[in-house]
Amino acid sequence: MMTPLDPVGDTLSLPMPGLEPDNLLAFLALLGLLHALETARPDWRPRISWKGPPWTAQLHLAAFPEQVEIAQAANEGLAEIIQHFEQHFEVDQRKNVDFTAEDYRSYATRMQKKSVGGALASALTAEWPRKKAGGLFAAPLVMMFGQGHQNFLERLVDVPRGKLPNRLRKLKSPPDMTEPGKIAEALFQPWRHDDDADGFRWDPEDDQRYALRYDDPSLAGAAPTVVGANRLAVIGFLSFSTAPHANRMQAVGATRESDEWFFVWPIWLRPLSRAGIEALLAHPALFEGGRNKLRLLGVDEIFRARRVANGKFMNVTRARPV
Repeated sequence: MMTPLDPVGDTLSLPMPGLEPDNLLAFLALLGLLHALETARPDWRPRISWKGPPWTAQLHLAAFPEQVEIAQAANEGLAEIIQHFEQHFEVDQRKNVDFTAEDYRSYATRMQKKSVGGALASALTAEWPRKKAGGLFAAPLVMMFGQGHQNFLERLVDVPRGKLPNRLRKLKSPPDMTEPGKIAEALFQPWRHDDDADGFRWDPEDDQRYALRYDDPSLAGAAPTVVGANRLAVIGFLSFSTAPHANRMQAVGATRESDEWFFVWPIWLRPLSRAGIEALLAHPALFEGGRNKLRLLGVDEIFRARRVANGKFMNVTRARPV
């Protein structure tokens, strides 16, 4: 059996300039890409490393497909994983992560033996701590609670399926959000942010504060996004599990300081599988700024982004090296 560190022999090494190292959405999409390729083309043995600085993600495959074939395979894997979302994600027609402890325990118990369903349940919330009214706190990556009609669980199913927002459904020629070319653009080209589509506020470009805009952001609507990245990021979200701990929730790839959440991820030099990256995300030294401890594991840089509140909306900053 291969381990996350085992080489895969003769490989294709392909740069992915779209996946910026300091962008949380890009990092989620990176993990989603690996999960999708593992599902659709396990014989490709997909791995990712970083080359730089300046850092550029490198995709390693034990095959030699073209970019369009990679995007098509990722699209197929994504569609297969999303089928499990639809089969196991009937939580009382819930649109947001607003579980009571009893509701969540019932849901998590049903998902316990299901690979995708169990990962999803673990990524949404944890059974402890609890709010004063008895409800559970959402995971730090959950940045929507119905404000501005932005419903997290609804989008978690609709975005990867390519369901069009209401504003686009009446167009004479509505866009195809599931077109593999959208994934290719997200991976192999610098992001243009020209898709009128729903996102999850994981991209720093989603921040629409007045201080960051020349004009009134309320008149422009939601910020244009990168639909291929958002679709992959939904699958990447499954890698960020939560767990109850003392008086606060613990979450993979996140740390809480002075009532603020920070997202932390590594930049590594050796090709790693998804399992290897997930192990790094859970390593204690990652949150202690322990670059020297992690160098033995091939980590050369650690990035950290802050979750910020903009009125009733949440956003995330560009990450900085620590």
